[in-house]
Amino acid sequence: MTAIAITNQLLVHNEERPDAEVRLICFPYAGSTAQLFLRWSDYVPEWIAVSGFEMPAHGRRLCESKAIDDQTEAATYIADALMALVDRPYALFGHCLGAALAYEATRILQSRGAPQPLHFFSSGARAPHLGLPIANVNEMNDEDFIEHFGNVYGAPLGLLNDPHMRPYVLPMVRADASMTQNYHYDPGPPVTYGITAVAGEDDPDVDLEHLNEWGRHTTASVSTRLYPGNHFFFVEGAAQLLSDFTSEIESQLT
Repeated sequence: MTAIAITNQLLVHNEERPDAEVRLICFPYAGSTAQLFLRWSDYVPEWIAVSGFEMPAHGRRLCESKAIDDQTEAATYIADALMALVDRPYALFGHCLGAALAYEATRILQSRGAPQPLHFFSSGARAPHLGLPIANVNEMNDEDFIEHFGNVYGAPLGLLNDPHMRPYVLPMVRADASMTQNYHYDPGPPVTYGITAVAGEDDPDVDLEHLNEWGRHTTASVSTRLYPGNHFFFVEGAAQLLSDFTSEIESQLT
């Protein structure tokens, strides 16, 4: 296990809330940044501290180090960091690749005997054994790769069209995409926390059947919901999503 320094670059938030009863730690989708979650504190009560988890070479850490492109290395990095954050009850949210990596990190924590989350919120992700749907991006050249993500997913990847930023951003996005394409589930003991699996009604790759399959991976309960929108429904639907999540977290504390 490697000690990971918990800095404002790793945990992104607009309010620290040191006295909050519960941490909600959020993991973005491939090629994105934890800055997505900067305003999420606005939608939850004071007893929840929301932070986005920024991986190396993402967001404000863009020039800090090389992006991780191996799922085991990434999950271990997350687990090592979470070891310093389990001093109070915590819940995790992850979207797509972020959900897969957060889930894999909790499996590592479980193997270490570390505290498990109160609850896990998976967004836009099939159950682990179903993999993460993505085209063969590893074989695409840069131009085709960028066009694919814009056309197929409607991904907000505007920086990739900036000739000054592309050399910095593209390696990170490609590393994440490769990790998404190569993600695989290794069978093992189920986790013990409850799971809420959600997706957008118009997501072409994730439906209720895929969400219900999360039940194979926990000994606790699983609930599923669809929200209006596409694969990135959670961005504009954050207020309703976090209202629902708050109720579920609160129920775990009583």
